[in-house]
Amino acid sequence: MKKFIVFLTICSFIVLFVPGISFLMKKVERNSKLDVVEVNGLISEIQQNWGKSFEYPNCSFGYAVLDSKGNLIYKDNYWDVDSIVKATEERDTIRDIVVDDKVVGKLIIYNNMLTLEDEIVAKYTRQYMTSAALVFLFLILGLIWIYIRVVKPFDSMKEFATAVASGDLDKPLEIDKGNVFGAFTESFDIMREELALSKDRELQANISKKELVAQLSHDLKTPVASIKAMSEVLSVKEDREPVKNKLTAIGDKADQIDRLISDLLVSTLEELERLEINTSEIESTELEKILRASDYKNRLAVVDVAGCIVMCDKVRVGQIFSNIIYNSYKYADTDIYVEGVTDTDSLHISITDRGGGVPSEELNMITEKYKRGSNASEEQGAGLGLYISKELMEDMQGSLEVTNADGGFRVILSFRLA
Repeated sequence: MKKFIVFLTICSFIVLFVPGISFLMKKVERNSKLDVVEVNGLISEIQQNWGKSFEYPNCSFGYAVLDSKGNLIYKDNYWDVDSIVKATEERDTIRDIVVDDKVVGKLIIYNNMLTLEDEIVAKYTRQYMTSAALVFLFLILGLIWIYIRVVKPFDSMKEFATAVASGDLDKPLEIDKGNVFGAFTESFDIMREELALSKDRELQANISKKELVAQLSHDLKTPVASIKAMSEVLSVKEDREPVKNKLTAIGDKADQIDRLISDLLVSTLEELERLEINTSEIESTELEKILRASDYKNRLAVVDVAGCIVMCDKVRVGQIFSNIIYNSYKYADTDIYVEGVTDTDSLHISITDRGGGVPSEELNMITEKYKRGSNASEEQGAGLGLYISKELMEDMQGSLEVTNADGGFRVILSFRLA
């Protein structure tokens, strides 16, 4: 940009200066020529009146008259030359005054070229400065136009490209079809919108994949636990040693699969913020069915849930019940008592075992990610069951609370009434 400005300035000076100098020299040359007829007429009049008293005429040029001895006879007001020597120094024109074939004096005509040059230079300088000012004014206006219509939009496009490269696709590019890059600006903004849509689609696809992995991981834990439980029951009833060993191996493999599922679940939850929730109106009798379907050991001693309609996601509720009941199997291994009561806006379902509960000082932390009670150290687990269940309940605009009650551990699930 700087080089461009310098180039325009030099061109402007050349365009103004070169023709001006040429015009000046021609005008000086033209105005410095003497009118020969006027000069000859003046000499003739002086010769006719030589030695007489007469009034010297005014001419278009300055002049002086000297006698043959160099004495000044007449001088006009144009100049101060009064001798042949001075006239020679000034390069003035010197003509003889001849009377009766005898040179009686000299006519010195003033060389006005320098004066004309000064006058013309002064006049041209004024004109040149005026023209230069106008040129610079137009140049500045042109540069302002270039900055507004070319440079500034280009800088905006540069910042936009940097933002897009860094992944910021939310800030739109201001469209001004009046600048040079108007059409390109619109195209670039369309490109940004398409990139943003593509990025969102990719993000949603990745989240969907992670949700699927997380959901399958949760759902797989329940049948694996069932396999382990059935292998343990059969092993107790079986007397044949080879068969009993195989049933024990099945239980060990189930434990191994459970650990692998837990590892997969942990790695998925590290990146997954929320599972998708689709709430709808569900009758409380449906909740009872989901509860009993999650109880594969048939430990539900009492299930008493008030009749009502709640807002929840059946799939997520199944995960929540499975997590809570599976924890009760693993840590308490007692009968489970379920009671559901309503108030003005919620259904509160309490799920209670008789396993002694957890230390009271640990109740506030066992619903956090990777947190487990100190009495659970002997059992395998990742500390995610209650955490996931609480997150899912909150996503359904409900809540999950834990407490110790009736000689065991109690989980209270609150569902929003429809």
